[in-house]
Amino acid sequence: MGSNAERLTKLHLQVFGLSDYIIKQIFKNLDAVSTKAGLKEYAIPDVITSVEVRLANPKIQAESRMKLQKVLTFLKEESNVISVDFLKGLSPDKKIEVLRSRIQELESEEQVMNDETSQILTQARKMVAGK
Repeated sequence: MGSNAERLTKLHLQVFGLSDYIIKQIFKNLDAVSTKAGLKEYAIPDVITSVEVRLANPKIQAESRMKLQKVLTFLKEESNVISVDFLKGLSPDKKIEVLRSRIQELESEEQVMNDETSQILTQARKMVAGK
């Protein structure tokens, strides 16, 4: 993780879909280590401890428990993703060729998704205008 990796704000937890109530409960007894852009920053080890305390509460709803577990996995960097260099044995020219073709594939997929999104937005605008 980067230089700001040892701190996080409530916005980081909102990304995981946690409710404002749960976020307040997590930060309730924590002291902010700094303030950046008007947001209080908290030490990750403190947040991990607070999330573990929340998870120990048997009254936590299943959906909230899943979200909290995802936060904990992320904060502890226990992701099940393993970094593997599939291009390791290739020459630099071959690596560039493979990566360039992959970029082209992704750009094509992006264009299809953009088109589908535009169609959905157009339909939604028509539906709203029709009311």
